[in-house]
Amino acid sequence: MEIIRVTTARDRERFIALPKKIYKNDPNWTVQFDFQVREKLDRKRNPFFLHGWAQEFIAVEGDETVGRILVSDDDRFNSENKCNVGMFGFFESINDQKVANALLDEGSRVLREERKRDSFFGPVEFSTNYEYALLIDGFDSPPKVMMTYNPKYYQTLLETWGLEKNRDLFSWYFDRSALFADNWRPITERLRNRYGFSVRPFSIKNFSDDVKKCMKVYDHARSEWWWGSVSLTAEEIRAYAAQLRMIASPQMVLLAEDSTGNPIGFSITIPDLNEAARPLKGNLSWLGIPYLGILRLKYRLKHTKGARLIVLCVLPEYRRKGVAETLILRTFDYGYYQKKYDNAELGWTDENNDKISHVLERVGAKRFKRYRVYQKKL
Repeated sequence: MEIIRVTTARDRERFIALPKKIYKNDPNWTVQFDFQVREKLDRKRNPFFLHGWAQEFIAVEGDETVGRILVSDDDRFNSENKCNVGMFGFFESINDQKVANALLDEGSRVLREERKRDSFFGPVEFSTNYEYALLIDGFDSPPKVMMTYNPKYYQTLLETWGLEKNRDLFSWYFDRSALFADNWRPITERLRNRYGFSVRPFSIKNFSDDVKKCMKVYDHARSEWWWGSVSLTAEEIRAYAAQLRMIASPQMVLLAEDSTGNPIGFSITIPDLNEAARPLKGNLSWLGIPYLGILRLKYRLKHTKGARLIVLCVLPEYRRKGVAETLILRTFDYGYYQKKYDNAELGWTDENNDKISHVLERVGAKRFKRYRVYQKKL
């Protein structure tokens, strides 16, 4: 077996193609479109590379690709979290400990010797503003958009190599059977009137201004989150905003403001792109016509039955005042009754964040899946 540092277009295509082999018999996996992965790895298109570094590796036996890993290094992350860690992500491997060991050995060696980092953290795609964490409980259903998924045996591969739990994260599930509107509507209305806040959809005309308002809340609230969060750059914000405008309904992107118009919270819910994309099996051509699959994807996106609440953020001084509950209520009122969604998932929340856990339990959510982030001293 050989570990190859990816430097050529051919090796990068082998890196991109490997998951199709690993998951070919898994009915719950959703194939990512190759162009999406290429864009993530593109040093000119992914805004992470304006401040971070990354390197891909593949494990090869003969002519067969049997594993992959990407290691990344972000000065912003280390500066803001006062640490000296390197990260690993995009981890895939056949069920063979020696393959996993070789990938993790080489990735950690590069971070230790070449990047001078003293700790190994992951799985993380680039930084914690991208997809991260290993699924360790909840394999009986497909992942929703931007949620990670992996074989069960990955936990054994990582922990046998020596990675230890940093912390666990949870996702939460809502469906019509847990609809809470009748019980919570009068309570949230009383709290809204008492504390004088309002909730409105994003403005299409002033979309960029509303994004900036959300980032003020995000940066303020993030200071209380778990170790490992990192601020977004202006370029990353623009990239996320562009993606949001393409798939999100304005009525599902909500901003909470105080009586003077200052932002105090926001939530972002998007249709489950994975549900729409799953039948396409990673192929954007149909009937032999390139990109005709895009039309199928757009059609299916309008008829998805599931959604994901990807952000729920409230300023600390406005927690326990009905702001989070009102954002959730407005989101699911519109999602259930107008968009006809049957279910939605919120993720992630930190295992130690009892405040948000209690809010979610009160409004009818059920703890759904568990994810784990690992760390190891180098």
